[in-house]
Amino acid sequence: MGKIVLVTGAARQLGGRFVRRIQRDPGVDRVIALDAVTPGHQLGDAEFVLADIRQSAIARVLAEHSVDTVVHLDVSAKALGAGGRTTVKETNVIGTMQLLGACQKS
Repeated sequence: MGKIVLVTGAARQLGGRFVRRIQRDPGVDRVIALDAVTPGHQLGDAEFVLADIRQSAIARVLAEHSVDTVVHLDVSAKALGAGGRTTVKETNVIGTMQLLGACQKS
């Protein structure tokens, strides 16, 4: 049985490219593409989940999709949407901590 991979930051260029590339890996069954904003690019056959890694609900996403591999690309120097530097810091620090905690519990 192949891996179920969750990729954060799928709305960003790097995340979108990684999502499309990892789908071609024969060892991957499903790709869950996650971001707090809707991507403006195609994600192939990946399932897109609109969610914010700063929220504790990320643990539910991991459990509902039986994710066994996480690729965290939702780290940036500038915000995609509104909020400015505070939002960037929250995503980079709080979001990463929430995601790591959710991974540890799953």
